[in-house]
Amino acid sequence: MATLVLAAAGSAAGTALGGTIAGITTAAIGQAVGATLGSLLDARLLGGGAAPVEIGRVDTFRLQASREGAPIPRLFGQMRIAGQIIWSSSFLENVASSGGGKGPPKPKTRTYSYSISLAIALCEGEVSRIGRVWVDGKLLSLADINWRLYRGDENQLPDPTIAASLPDGEAPAYRGTAYVVIEDLDLTAFGNRIPQFAFEVTRKAGAGNDVDVADPAQLIEGVALVPGTGEYSYATEPVEFDNGKGDNRIVNINNGEGRPDIEVAMEQLDGDLPACQSVSLVISWFGDDLRAGHCTLRPKVEQTVQDGVDMPWRVAGVTRSSAEQVSYVDGRPGFGGTPADASVVQSIDLLRSSGKSVMFYPFILMDIRAGNGLPDPWSDGEQAQVPWRGRITTAKAPGRSGTTDQTAAATDEVAAFFGAASVTDFSVVDGEVIYSGPAEWSYRRFILHYAHLCLAAGGVDAFCIGSEMRALTAIRSARTDFPAVEALRVLAADVRAVLGSECRIGYAADWSEYFGYHPADGSEDVLYHLDPLWADDEIDFVGIDNYMPLSDWRDGSHHLDASAGSIYDLEYLRGNIEGGEGYDWYYAHPLARTEQTRQPISDGAYDMPWVYRYKDIRNWWGRPHWNRISGVRETEPTGWRPEGKPIWFTELGCPAVDKGTNQPNVFTDPQSSENALPYHSNGGQDDFIQVRYLQAMLGYWGAAENNPESRIYDGRMIDMSRAHVWAWDARPWPDFPSRLDVWNDGRNYGRGHWISGRTNLVALADVVREITGRSGLEEIDVSRLHGALRGLVISDTETARQSLQPLMLAYAFDAYDGGGALVFRTRNALGVTQLDPDFMVVGEQDDTALLLTRAPASETADQVRASFVSHNQDYQTVSVEARRPGGDNLTVARTDLPVAMSQDEAQGIAERWLAETHIGRDAISFGLPRSLQRVGLGDVVEIPGKGRDRLYRIDRVEEGFGRLIEAQRVERDLYVPRVRRPEIVSAPVLRRAARVYAEFLDLPLLRGTEVPHAPHIAVSARPWPGAAAIFSAAEDFGYTVVGEVAKPSVFGTLITELPSAEPGRFSAQDVVVDVNGGTLESRNRPDVLNGANVAALRFGGTGDWEVFQFQRADLVATRQYRLGGLLRGQAGTEPLIPESWPVGTDFVLLDGSATQPDLPLSARDLPRHYRIGPAHLPYDNGAYLHGVYTFEGVGLRPYSPVHLKADRDGDGAINMTWVRRTRIDGDGWRAADVPLGEAYERYHVRVLNGSEVLREFEPSTTAAVYSAAQQAVDSAPTIIGIEVAQISDRFGPGLYTRIDFDG
Repeated sequence: MATLVLAAAGSAAGTALGGTIAGITTAAIGQAVGATLGSLLDARLLGGGAAPVEIGRVDTFRLQASREGAPIPRLFGQMRIAGQIIWSSSFLENVASSGGGKGPPKPKTRTYSYSISLAIALCEGEVSRIGRVWVDGKLLSLADINWRLYRGDENQLPDPTIAASLPDGEAPAYRGTAYVVIEDLDLTAFGNRIPQFAFEVTRKAGAGNDVDVADPAQLIEGVALVPGTGEYSYATEPVEFDNGKGDNRIVNINNGEGRPDIEVAMEQLDGDLPACQSVSLVISWFGDDLRAGHCTLRPKVEQTVQDGVDMPWRVAGVTRSSAEQVSYVDGRPGFGGTPADASVVQSIDLLRSSGKSVMFYPFILMDIRAGNGLPDPWSDGEQAQVPWRGRITTAKAPGRSGTTDQTAAATDEVAAFFGAASVTDFSVVDGEVIYSGPAEWSYRRFILHYAHLCLAAGGVDAFCIGSEMRALTAIRSARTDFPAVEALRVLAADVRAVLGSECRIGYAADWSEYFGYHPADGSEDVLYHLDPLWADDEIDFVGIDNYMPLSDWRDGSHHLDASAGSIYDLEYLRGNIEGGEGYDWYYAHPLARTEQTRQPISDGAYDMPWVYRYKDIRNWWGRPHWNRISGVRETEPTGWRPEGKPIWFTELGCPAVDKGTNQPNVFTDPQSSENALPYHSNGGQDDFIQVRYLQAMLGYWGAAENNPESRIYDGRMIDMSRAHVWAWDARPWPDFPSRLDVWNDGRNYGRGHWISGRTNLVALADVVREITGRSGLEEIDVSRLHGALRGLVISDTETARQSLQPLMLAYAFDAYDGGGALVFRTRNALGVTQLDPDFMVVGEQDDTALLLTRAPASETADQVRASFVSHNQDYQTVSVEARRPGGDNLTVARTDLPVAMSQDEAQGIAERWLAETHIGRDAISFGLPRSLQRVGLGDVVEIPGKGRDRLYRIDRVEEGFGRLIEAQRVERDLYVPRVRRPEIVSAPVLRRAARVYAEFLDLPLLRGTEVPHAPHIAVSARPWPGAAAIFSAAEDFGYTVVGEVAKPSVFGTLITELPSAEPGRFSAQDVVVDVNGGTLESRNRPDVLNGANVAALRFGGTGDWEVFQFQRADLVATRQYRLGGLLRGQAGTEPLIPESWPVGTDFVLLDGSATQPDLPLSARDLPRHYRIGPAHLPYDNGAYLHGVYTFEGVGLRPYSPVHLKADRDGDGAINMTWVRRTRIDGDGWRAADVPLGEAYERYHVRVLNGSEVLREFEPSTTAAVYSAAQQAVDSAPTIIGIEVAQISDRFGPGLYTRIDFDG
């Protein structure tokens, strides 16, 4: 009788999974996937019958190329790809000439630069987006180049630049291939060569194909935009902090693209979530007490010293200097500050311009720290650290002795919390909200301020008047009176008056709050306490922050839900949306949860169990509501109209942590007392459980059969276009969470609710489906294949077997023939079948029913080394190792995985491999009667053994007269999810050039090689942009380049006074200067006399500069130097020495870094506009400094004469003499006199009576006479002032020398 061999990926796959190996068919080989050739990990990793398959190694260098016939990579998820150049233009040569012209002779030079346009093919389409870009290994901002992306769909048209370079109709469209076109790329920065590009590309598996389960990225229609804090986290324009001259820091650019964080984050959202059209904008104020009557709410700042240059922090009329600081933890702010009002307006503008609907969402953060001493309303101790806002209640919580609940005093406490601010206390003036009401920091001021701010921003689509004030809304002044609910109704009407009828208004209730209040006081009251609010005409929607549990999972197979097979099973999770805990049953107390003692939810009195089901949204929405007092239903229902208003999930989400669906509402934050893990969680990071939660929730409620239409309004019960998934961060991934130096909450990301950075994950099932589908294999079952990967690139032409192999190795899944379909299933040791050896039968050729074998230990490696692609380290190739303790086999098994993952994930894989290879040495074969069909491929069976029972996974079944089974030993712990630690690796940041700082210096000649009439421009910036361009124009348009600064200057400020001193001599005085950066150094005296350590001083930002030198520079503090050995009044500036240079005097080191702009002599004394900034940016960029300056051409100014003397002769005449100096070549000693330096010799002499000029002379020699007759005519007093200056034909009089003559 013929036998049928069934094995993993066996005959059902046939040649579709790769044909033959060494001439043996797949069906004969059995399991389709073996180990990686080159590493030769033991085939027992994948079970009996496995054979090695050769696959490509990790493309370590990922070099860009241009090779004919190169395969087009296939991408799944997100990965770094270099691509292939598929088209380029010719090089365009640019020639720039410099030098020559007027002034001192300069060589005329020509500088050649080149640009090019090119197209780079990335991978098969259709891709979602391009993320980061690297050029020669360094981050590049796409904002700095002219580029466009073709996603690779089947309808894309040829690129116009390519089309223009080819004959009509011959330009290819490259349909099905994603590619980038870069136009007019300047190659100067790359040494006039085409650089190596690498692109972070995102593509979803199954794109363009029908899939059984939609990807969450295709289902998400709304997100909550966080963090809700961060003073400028929502600003769309760069905001600078000025740390000193040229040391400006842009606080809202902390990413790899060099653009405002929110701008990058929103581009990521548009690319990753194409269906998302609604954004909930979260804004936080800070509460300080859980007692409603004592709690104030106010905006806060992170620090009160530095402020935004162009956007000073201002919220609700409070400036930074007058605001309170958030609490600090370990020397750092415990929270981000409240977003500046101007940044909120900018974010609303950004969201609306991108086509998004905007919902304002207020968030109260409780800034309460340990040691606060505040009485806790919930206990006898102090208030817990950073508690949930849902715990704000009466001074003593309801049910506690001394509570004011159900008394008039409770109304007073609620009134104190809400405050008395009214709509008329607010106004909008020039886009700013002005408040003139009571001096209170109350809830009404909080909400009404933002209602007016939203109005100033042009309005929003929706506005939440509050969120999750669960205990506050339950406060009662009488048994059925809820003052906070009434206060919210009043507030809703006030917000309506501000924002008008077009804005939809609602309240975001907690999932345990929305459906009613059941006091735990034994009264059996059932109170629909929020119904007056839900029924109010000013409320347009019922908001639910939905974090209801979808599972009750435990490790192992001995729990009530184990029959589902896996917590990731979608049918299991969907079944718990309108079922399970909170619907069918509940746990009465913690011990009941531990023991899984479930109590059915029932209603013995009225048979209306939905009254007690918080999950029963359908019946709550669709039925009338009756309050029950002492368990007795009232005769009249509440004001709620069944099906009357839509429900919005104002929040929903799940933490990316093990068993997150058990308790989606909890989060990990060590700072908060609410810090917790879900029930029964091991605390490991689990991204896939978040994926499954979103697939279950969004898919279930998005299905028409689960979401009924209303008979009252035009719409369904739940408006899924307003289901806002928590949370998308305005801080772009991966910079958040990696930049712990900027955002210390990044440590919470790994196990948190964030979906940003995770929506590009791709389900293993989708990857397998696409790979097998391309091979023509359509009949597959991936329903029990669980897990997600970050990225995979298949860069070679290979079979489906070769493509699947690394995934099966990495993610521990098998493939089996399942009755005509190929079944892929994640390995586990659950659902074990116990086999009694007495039922085993002897095979046709064997004389035993059970055969145990063990492979020699020498054939098993004791060390495994795996290489993978680290998505946290710019997709570099990283290796991990696993070693067997005590192992003496020196063999090292090596393998490459072309998969992007974290190091902790890879380490877990290597350790599992090592354990599997050793455990898998034991194999078993046995026979079963054909009647025993309940076990099959992939099943785990338990075989009794000596000492203990052992588990075996069936890898091969040969059907004949009996059933010959081959199995490999496994252990339960092998497939228990590893506790994955969140991994954070510091991400490189593309520092965007902040606004430059520049000084316009009109200086004398220092070296003699300068252009005498031209000023000097010194520039600094941090980071230095490589070069700074100088543009000039007569008006503020029509600019031309007049110079470029190649290196930054050192600027500073005097922090001690500098009194006057005799010029030209080394003085004993010193002065301390605070510099913006760079270093100052001491030099010996000969160096100083030869021109070293020259600097300039000026106070007040205008006027002339004193030039001086220093010999010593001693670092006395960070960035502070004590300068000594001073030479004052250098280069003819001694007349400019004041009595004292005060603290705050400007300091510039004249080290040759300043540049003279190319300006004509005729520009002297004319005000001109200058724009100075990074040379690679246009002059209208915000990094440019704009100013209007006038220069005199001080380099042309003659030095003041010296040795001015006067005496009176016998005739009464006053004879004056002096010695001239020169501004050029005055250091020579060979000539009898210094060069004249001017076209002719002439001087200007003034005789003064105080400040009144009595007479002026213009002698052509260094002497003049003031005769007695002239003195008589001038009525000259006994004491006169005499001033002398040398005259330049181009400058006029230089600086004057003065003496007072009393003779």
